[in-house]
Formats: sequence, structure tokens, C-alpha cells
Amino acid sequence: MERKRRFQTRQQYAEHKAKETKFEKANKSLNYLIAVVAILIVATLIFIISRDPLPDDEAQKEDQPADVATNEPSQEEGGQAAEDEQTENDDTEENEDASLDEPAQSSTETDDTVSPSTDPSVQEVITNPSWQAYPTAQTGEHVSTYEKGHIDYEEKLKAIFSVLEIEQDNSIVLSVKNNGNTKSSIAVVTSMDKEQKYRVSIEWIDGEGWKPVQVEVLTAID
Repeated sequence: MERKRRFQTRQQYAEHKAKETKFEKANKSLNYLIAVVAILIVATLIFIISRDPLPDDEAQKEDQPADVATNEPSQEEGGQAAEDEQTENDDTEENEDASLDEPAQSSTETDDTVSPSTDPSVQEVITNPSWQAYPTAQTGEHVSTYEKGHIDYEEKLKAIFSVLEIEQDNSIVLSVKNNGNTKSSIAVVTSMDKEQKYRVSIEWIDGEGWKPVQVEVLTAID
């Protein structure tokens, strides 16, 4: 009775009840939304905490700008690569230069013809059609001389030792003399220990110089 007295009409009472019902429904919906949001927050925190951290290398890669993570060598590596390439090119050029000289030497050795001798003091006779004249620096009419220090005599020696296995500085020149005419000479030389003994014949080629013709390997010196 007291509750009904508060309302003058039945209609006012119905409106009041409708408002209470609507408020209760709104309150329930709000509580539901709060619960859903709380669950989502808790789930997000759990996901973040449980997520495996990236390795240091991968984290650094992800932090780096895209243009830094390239396969281009650094300036230092590029400089080293260029230096290595230059060194390799230099070595290749040296090998090519050496190979240009080797065939001539190999060809000379290959073309050597070794023959026996009837002379008991001669072990063998060596000839080679590839032997070249020692380039002369003489001009004008050629005059064969055997005077030490004279250009013609010195060129004779250069031609002689150009076909021997011993060096001129490490040898003994026993004799250099005329071999029948002014365009032919013959010399006897030995190594310093006299274990290697040779008799070398040379001839003069006009406009070219003295050319080795024959090498006799001696067993004894007359």
C-alpha cells in the first residue's frame, strides 16, 4: 500500500518499473563489457610475457635500416679486394713476361744437336741452328782483334759465353785466337775449378755480330 501510494496512478508505477528494468539491463551489459575488457588485457599481458625474445643478431638486423643490411663490401673490404686483384694482375703479367722468355730458351735447348767426336780429347760436340749472333755495337768496316778491352774482343767473349753453362765472371779464358780467317775465331775456356772445359767456335756475321757455331765439351786440355 505504501509503495502504491507513492504513485498517483497505475501508469506512473509502470513507467517506474520500466526504468528500473532498463537500468538493471544497462548495468549488466556494462559489467559484461568490463569483464571482457579485463580478460583481453590479461590475455595480452600473458602473450607478451610468454613470447620468446629474438636473438641478439636477429634483433640487431631488425633494428638496422634496410639500406644498411646489404651484401655490398665495406670500404676496407673493397680496398683489400682491389689490392688483391691488383697483386694478382701483377703476378699474371710477370708470369706472362717470363713465359715469353722461356719458350726461346727451351727451344734453344731442344734444338741442341749432340754428336760424338773422333778426337780423344773431345767428349761431345754440340751445335744448334737456333743460336743467334751477339748484337754488335760496332760500326763501319769490321776488324777482328784479340786485344783485351777492345770492343771486338769483348763481343767475342759475350758470344762465346752465351751458349755455355758457366758464367764469364766465374771462368778462365785460356785462349781466343783466329780460326783460319778474319771472320772466324776459336776459344778455350774452363770453369774456375777446371771441371768444365769447352772449346767454342764463332764466326762473324756482317751487320749482326759474332755468332756461336760449335761447342766442344773437352775431356782434357792440350
